[in-house]
Amino acid sequence: MKLLLTTIFFLFCFQNLKASPQFPDYLIVGKDTLSIYFLPLNKLDSFKQKELFRNLEIHNEYNASFNLWRGYQAYWKLENSKLFLTGFKDNLQSENILKETFGNKYENGKVFADWFSSYFAVGKDKQLKWDGIFSRTYLKEELFEFEKGELKNRSLIENYIKMPNGISRLEDNRKLITDTIFSKIKDLAWKKLSDCECDDKYWININDKGKIDNISFVPFGDNENEIKQFEKVHKKCIKKIFEQTKDLQFDIIKWNGKPYKQRIEFEIFYTVEGKLENWSE
Repeated sequence: MKLLLTTIFFLFCFQNLKASPQFPDYLIVGKDTLSIYFLPLNKLDSFKQKELFRNLEIHNEYNASFNLWRGYQAYWKLENSKLFLTGFKDNLQSENILKETFGNKYENGKVFADWFSSYFAVGKDKQLKWDGIFSRTYLKEELFEFEKGELKNRSLIENYIKMPNGISRLEDNRKLITDTIFSKIKDLAWKKLSDCECDDKYWININDKGKIDNISFVPFGDNENEIKQFEKVHKKCIKKIFEQTKDLQFDIIKWNGKPYKQRIEFEIFYTVEGKLENWSE
């Protein structure tokens, strides 16, 4: 019984650990200390990552928590257009850990991040979207692009493009999006379509151009045969919904300057009184 309770507790903690908002790493640029929701240490090869975590554990500095599943918060410094790892937050053993992990690459209190060929962004305006755990994008950002640890480009970017007559996607505007979609389909012959069980849940995909490019049925059923049958039934419904909504234009969102596609759950229900309702959350 004790083992069972321990296992249940561990699984509960693990699920909460994965779902909890995570703390950022920090970037020092001049006199500024900036939060970055990117993990340059994840770009290390697997052998070096294992070595790093082993050294964190040896020095009892692996501090996993609900808001810090990776067990550390790294400090980075941009100096002479190069990225350096300088230590770990609230870690008295940072110097030893860096020395033992990177050997003679540790010089003058820092390690040149020559393994990092990617980018990270720093928010310069209010938050636009986030994944609910870690990654996020802002209305305006400063983008830092690196190749083998050397800064190759630094630019200001905007991640929200207002389109002519576009439907707003600022913040979490799912209700506006689902209400707009519903307004386009509510006058269809849903009583007839309801015989095919069209009143159900769908995934609405908005592409990086702000247009609906795909609609799919949210799978439902106790087995694969039932799911396939529901999918077959919903083909007609999906075609009707797409025909009515394909011309909608939404404002365009980018994620750290990159194309962004959004998937919205859309649910409709046809009541026994003969009324179609929008049940989207």
